[in-house]
Amino acid sequence: MANIKCIDVSTWQGSIDWKKVKKSGYGHAIIRAGFGRETSQVDNQFERNYKNAKAAGVKLGVYWYSYAVNRDDAVKEAKACLSVLKGKSLEMPVFFDMEESFMTKYSRATLTGMAKAFCDTVIKGGFESGVYSNLNWFTNYLNYSELKALYPIWLAQWSSSPQLECDIWQYSSEGTVSGIDGYVDMNIIYSDDVVKSAPKTEKETKVNYEIAAVQSLLVIAEKLNLISNKIPVIDNISGDSTKTAILQMKKHLGQKEDDSITLQFIKGMNSAIIGALPKAGDVNRDGVVDIKDATAIQKLIAKKEE
Repeated sequence: MANIKCIDVSTWQGSIDWKKVKKSGYGHAIIRAGFGRETSQVDNQFERNYKNAKAAGVKLGVYWYSYAVNRDDAVKEAKACLSVLKGKSLEMPVFFDMEESFMTKYSRATLTGMAKAFCDTVIKGGFESGVYSNLNWFTNYLNYSELKALYPIWLAQWSSSPQLECDIWQYSSEGTVSGIDGYVDMNIIYSDDVVKSAPKTEKETKVNYEIAAVQSLLVIAEKLNLISNKIPVIDNISGDSTKTAILQMKKHLGQKEDDSITLQFIKGMNSAIIGALPKAGDVNRDGVVDIKDATAIQKLIAKKEE
């Protein structure tokens, strides 16, 4: 279970020195993107916070403060949020902030439906999405269990411990962090799933493809009885089964028996496989591969289907 420190900020925190924030141990933050149904209602510190936090290496999520009155309104708010986020990347979800007091006159079903409409629209727009609210709202105005089953929950409860299971717990509004003037909201991220893993670099991805290609050739070699060691294609190149298969193949090729992968090794393996294919295709074992082998295969299939 994760136990990651996180802050959330908006225009109320003013100009933030994100390098100091990161240096003080806060590598995760949720920043307000805006509020309401209009793109013009973007938080006036959002662009600055996004740019500088990213530059400092802080992993980000955002929240959108809601004034919605129905599902259609919630969809409009989601679309406004997506417009603000266009061209940006996040490591954490987009949270729908539901806490406006006038909204409590609507039914539990209506408010829950609004949350789902916002989250589903954001998800279709290419981002993860979740719901933020306080203990009172999750207990009395929202179908907490229904939302918890579908989306990450960010619970605001300023106490010694959260009373509801949540992915992120906002435990104080009076935190102090270097680089921020005044108080800031403090959170703990409990769920590892809330934070995306860093994407593999282009170099790492290329290496993985190369490994998978070599492993595939080794699998074919085993099927043709050129080697005896079976390997799963998902095995890492450093795995014992892959190393053993490489050593067996190099012995078959008469090459230096180490587990390195060279162009000479790949070419040799490719030639050995091509050379073994005619032998493998000689189903009736008469020394040649011809139409008689196709007939033999058909008979074998027919026999299996009887």
